[in-house]
Amino acid sequence: MSFSWPRLSCRLLIPLGMIGGVEAGTDALDRYLGFFAASGTILEGPNANSHHVQCRFTSSRQGATSLSFRGTCRALLIITRSISVDLAWDPQSGRVTGTYTGSRVGTAQLSGRQTGADLDLTITWPKPLYGDTTANLRVASIDADRLRIIVMDRIGVDGPVRATTDLALIRN
Repeated sequence: MSFSWPRLSCRLLIPLGMIGGVEAGTDALDRYLGFFAASGTILEGPNANSHHVQCRFTSSRQGATSLSFRGTCRALLIITRSISVDLAWDPQSGRVTGTYTGSRVGTAQLSGRQTGADLDLTITWPKPLYGDTTANLRVASIDADRLRIIVMDRIGVDGPVRATTDLALIRN
């Protein structure tokens, strides 16, 4: 069984608190620094099989408006995947860009913008995944210590759109 988490890490980093101007954005980024635990489900493989995962992430600042997340996710107690996400936020435009490393198809590009306290991003895969090269990522800020990450993707060329990742994150 080939196991990968094609959308897992992206979802985690996105909520990095993009609010208001440069100073407000910097303060909001500080809110997401530290350690996070996550659990939820992912779909994996050509048949989009569902798996329960648990993850641990550490986030750190990389300059005034950039963040780096590094972590590990586990499924079935024996399968482990290292994940990294690097995000940059433009406080003038509200645009968020970055990369996600950890997918079986290679490094993905992230782009999108802040919508209120949430982030709406497009994931662009370097090779087709589930029949296409894009997916939609939404990071919802539930409160100061909880986030929800959902990745929506079409399963198969003419298949249904489903949540391929649904994670609840809690700051430790």
